[in-house]
Amino acid sequence: MAGPILVVDDDLFFRQLASDMLARHGHRVVSVENGTAALEEAARTPFDLVITDVVMPGVDGFALTARLRERDPDQEVILVSQRTDIKGSEMALRSGAADCLAKPVDEADLVLAVDRALERAALRKERAQLRDENMEFARFHNLHQRCLELISQSDLEWLQERIISELSAVCDAQSAALWVLDDRGDLVLRAYRGLLDKQFLAERMSPEGPLASRLKDAQPWFARDERSAVLYVPLMATGEIVGLAQLSDPLAGDFRQEHSRDARVLADFAAVGVKNGRRMMALQRLGLRDRETAAYNLSYFTDYASKEIYKARRYGRTFSLLTFSIDNLPLVRVRQGAADAKKAVRGIIKALSKIIRDSDVIAKASDQEFYLLLPETDFFGAMMFVRRAVAAVREEPEVQDVEQRLPLALVGGASTFPKDGEDFDELVHRCRRRMDERRASLQRRLMLDGLPFWDEVDLLLGTPNSPKLPVDDRAEPSRRGKVADVLFDELQAEIARELMRDPGSRGLLYVGGPEIRSDLPIAAGLESAPPDLSSRIYLLGRRMDLESHPALTPVFLEGDERVARHEFILWLSESAAYALIQRRGRGATWGFHTSDTAVVDGLISKLQAEYDLQPY
Repeated sequence: MAGPILVVDDDLFFRQLASDMLARHGHRVVSVENGTAALEEAARTPFDLVITDVVMPGVDGFALTARLRERDPDQEVILVSQRTDIKGSEMALRSGAADCLAKPVDEADLVLAVDRALERAALRKERAQLRDENMEFARFHNLHQRCLELISQSDLEWLQERIISELSAVCDAQSAALWVLDDRGDLVLRAYRGLLDKQFLAERMSPEGPLASRLKDAQPWFARDERSAVLYVPLMATGEIVGLAQLSDPLAGDFRQEHSRDARVLADFAAVGVKNGRRMMALQRLGLRDRETAAYNLSYFTDYASKEIYKARRYGRTFSLLTFSIDNLPLVRVRQGAADAKKAVRGIIKALSKIIRDSDVIAKASDQEFYLLLPETDFFGAMMFVRRAVAAVREEPEVQDVEQRLPLALVGGASTFPKDGEDFDELVHRCRRRMDERRASLQRRLMLDGLPFWDEVDLLLGTPNSPKLPVDDRAEPSRRGKVADVLFDELQAEIARELMRDPGSRGLLYVGGPEIRSDLPIAAGLESAPPDLSSRIYLLGRRMDLESHPALTPVFLEGDERVARHEFILWLSESAAYALIQRRGRGATWGFHTSDTAVVDGLISKLQAEYDLQPY
């Protein structure tokens, strides 16, 4: 059905006459008396046709036509002119009017002109509708193709990048981020692009709490941060949350409802793609595992490491590579047989598998060497993992059974991207160098692993008559003998300065002595330490005047004569390892100091066990 017709004339008789003529032919008519009223009426109601007189006070017919066609270039207008105003009629046609009729208007002429104008309007509407339908079909076809592409890929890493790319495209967003649910039930940042600054993106979010109600609705929602309009899009599959996408910086300045609609369609397919990718990865892993140990083979591990290197480079992340070697495995095989050798390997892999995260990957590189990849783990975290790994292996029953007859001599080394290298071979090389350092360490040459803390202290300190410590050029130096009385205080002051220079570096520091005093150099040097100091610092000794400190944790040991007779500094960080242990005598101070990482790490581990201190 055609839309209403607007009749404009300052002559009431003509308005009524034209309205009656048109009404007899089934048209709906609205009439007004001047151009200003016509513009107001047209602003409220769209008219398929406007019939207006040329000569009117105020806004005349020519001006009205121009104003109407400014709003809608396709607006149909018929101008009515006096029969003698031929020049005016020509001007009317040139102005863009569809037709020009002379007064008095013949009903047949009026109806014919109106029918032609309405037919043109209907054709334009039909063409516009067809164009819109074609564009909508093309848009849905394009969206459908994007959706099919997301569920046809099995590479999860590629898929996560593709999801934010496709969502950005359909929503005209310049920036996007994607969090995917991990095996622990947290949403973990997996990909981002555009104008986003990573430091303002949460690495990990809980789907509970403030997000819970939003995610439960399974609908996209609009928000706005300090910088941009934001569209959040949940990824849901079979009613379960799979991930959450964040889109921002829309090209048009804001998001529209159609963006939300299209994003939801795409997100539903993306969620299915993620679930399929996980299933495919699980199936691939089943075929890439060693049958004896269930560890991955080296081919899969190197491929996984390559992808981790790519992600770390792109997103400015870090990860650590660990290598473990069972140095005595060939000897076990010769002396105790292949069955014990297999039992040892199986037990070690079982122990390591118990302490790794779902995102960590363990692989068998050879009969006696294993690799581990720990995503988003810095070097200090890797060192702590090596310690936990060795302890876990010692507790494994199968390993204990084999070691009753012959020690396995498990040794581990760690390297971190990009600190130690930016490709796989460099990282492996650095791991092996650190394993060699551990093999040459005093910890191994003096067989210190089984000694309690204070027994090891006595052995390392020795006496002036003790034999010299063994030396190996591959190991960091260790010395014992007379030390300067001021060394203990100077080292504390230097470590405090280092911590203040780099408060974000992680580390462990234990300072022990007869008394915990507020004038200790470490306490004074860290009095103004920032609240985000990442290292953990402990003071051990008898309570004196230091009750609390913003950066230190006092551990009061009343009546412990061993602590009262010694002073020690044990410092292990991402960039340094150092130990100083000393006894003050009447004539001189006798001490042991080393930068041997294995010795320092071993001393810290035993100190924690001796006094039931919390590991890092």
